[in-house]
Amino acid sequence: MKTLKHALKFGLIAGVVMTSSWFLGHLFLSGGEEGYDFTQGEFLGYAAMILALSAVFVGVKQHRDKVLNGVISFKDAFVMGLYIVLVASAIYVVGWMIYYPNFMPDFTDQYMEYQVKSWKEDGLSAEEVAQNQREMTEWMELYEQPVVMAGMTFMEIFPVGLVVVLISAAVLRKKSSE
Repeated sequence: MKTLKHALKFGLIAGVVMTSSWFLGHLFLSGGEEGYDFTQGEFLGYAAMILALSAVFVGVKQHRDKVLNGVISFKDAFVMGLYIVLVASAIYVVGWMIYYPNFMPDFTDQYMEYQVKSWKEDGLSAEEVAQNQREMTEWMELYEQPVVMAGMTFMEIFPVGLVVVLISAAVLRKKSSE
């Protein structure tokens, strides 16, 4: 029961930090004639993920120190961290499914513009840009399906969280002094 309580508490903290970063990003990176700054947004997004997922480390450490009397195996630390990441990832997905249509309904159009500009700056031919645009349009149509959007959104955060879990479990594992 305490394991679940810790996972919910620290997963909620991580999820709230991540979803809050969207509003901050929207506030600071939107506007002007250029539209949303995707380069800065990507940096802010991954920085927010790392900051938010530090809750995994703190959560596992607190569980070890307060519930397990300072002793935790790699496996138990991994499982606790995994629970926290699953809660955080679920909040991240639900949050995006709410945020995206209500606060960034033109996200895909703006992102397409950004990509086309980037491809042209990279020196792609008109044919290559058109081909990339067609492929991206197909991808964006697929992305509008809720199940696909949820799955892709989950895969943005979960692998990063899994790395944090592995590092946390390795660093925090502690055997009894007996």
